[in-house]
Amino acid sequence: MWWVPLRTARLVAHILRGNHITQRQNKRDPARQAELVRAWHEKVLWILNIEIHVRGSLPENAPQLWVSNHISWLDIPLLGSLAPHAVFVSKQEVRSWPVIGNLAAAAGTLFMQRGSGSEGARPAIAEGLLSGRHIVIFPEGTTTDGHKVKRFHARLFQTAIDCRASVRPIAIRYRLPDGRLARSAAYIDNDHILGSIGRILATRRLIAEVYLLETIDTHEPTTRNQLAELAQQRISQAIHPSIKRQTDTNP
Repeated sequence: MWWVPLRTARLVAHILRGNHITQRQNKRDPARQAELVRAWHEKVLWILNIEIHVRGSLPENAPQLWVSNHISWLDIPLLGSLAPHAVFVSKQEVRSWPVIGNLAAAAGTLFMQRGSGSEGARPAIAEGLLSGRHIVIFPEGTTTDGHKVKRFHARLFQTAIDCRASVRPIAIRYRLPDGRLARSAAYIDNDHILGSIGRILATRRLIAEVYLLETIDTHEPTTRNQLAELAQQRISQAIHPSIKRQTDTNP
């Protein structure tokens, strides 16, 4: 695996670059800072040799609630590379992850304490939507290996209804070049962030597929449970037909 030392060196240098971006954020125009963070995310994927396939159109200017299945910490740079003004809602432990936590905070991520529910995040999500931002949530509340989409928790969908913002379901899948699901990308169970990074560094090539699915209009009378169920169904339908029922733990 000759590529591992080279990628590691590049990643370390890029981490130092990320620290510089976060340390000087208050000295930059917010739009410039957001674009620097987006570009940083994009280069992380390049360093790790992750080929990105995006299906569907990029988001319109109107604010949207992005809802995605959740597989890995890679989901953050993956979705963060698509639009400079996307704001994430994530679990509190992400804040302590090396570099990614600092960059997420610099980009405006809303961190939620485990078990605290959604009440603390809802006002901030509403403020973000009303100010024209795209808010990204992972409504499964946990990560999976990508084989299936777990039930979506509906509470945060209420904010989209209250703000009359559309919901954009987004499906994510990581696979190997031969089509098998890339188990090496998943960050689940008792994984440690450094072990996960090492596993991805050792995987020669990964393909990340992002399906930007049809938006769901919240202007019509609907409930948060209906929204959550419809978004989950669309994401499941997007990824399930193309998933082979075998996984890979080796590069």
